[in-house]
Amino acid sequence: MSSRLDDQNQEFHFLNELGRKAVHLSVLIIPFSYHVLNIELWFIQLSLFGVLCFFLPMELYRLKINPRTWINYITREAEKDEPANYILTTLTWLIVLLGVYWFYSMEVAELALVATVLGDSAAALIGRGVGQHRLPFTRDKTVEGYFGGVFFTYLFGFVFLYLIGSPSFVLPLLPAITVAIFDFFEDLPYWAADNLFHPLITLLFAYVLTLIGIIS
Repeated sequence: MSSRLDDQNQEFHFLNELGRKAVHLSVLIIPFSYHVLNIELWFIQLSLFGVLCFFLPMELYRLKINPRTWINYITREAEKDEPANYILTTLTWLIVLLGVYWFYSMEVAELALVATVLGDSAAALIGRGVGQHRLPFTRDKTVEGYFGGVFFTYLFGFVFLYLIGSPSFVLPLLPAITVAIFDFFEDLPYWAADNLFHPLITLLFAYVLTLIGIIS
């Protein structure tokens, strides 16, 4: 196969991907606000809801009034005529944080967000930058990006838990396994991919394992 997957890179340049993934670093605002600034969880959730309310009219403006706006620099072709991923990403983050009230801890909810979002970013940048071989059963993923994503998902998860004072070698396996399994699914609509459902599946995975007593 082509070493750089030329058809993929023509659609979306590495620098565009870099700008897109830099936006994903905003997920770090959540643990920073909670653990460093000691902001109440309800206020973080309310703030996310406010961000979501801001994105909705902004997307309406981009789609219906000014399609040449700057945001298209980090918008993939599949998204240019549809609402961009950051709307559903924000909604996913909000759902995950609301989920901590229902069945799990804030630490695991943050782990699900931080590890999967940053791991997905690492996978995309590695694949775009140094990908050499197409991953079997996928259209445009690379072997390098796939294994890099799984590795960095675990690494980011481990480092995050260590930094907040809850070190674990086991819990970071949850998002890493989620990424390893579901990165093969490419037939889903673009808005249901990657960091949009990985955090939800990771949180559900943790809940099931807690119910059956594998983790505490």
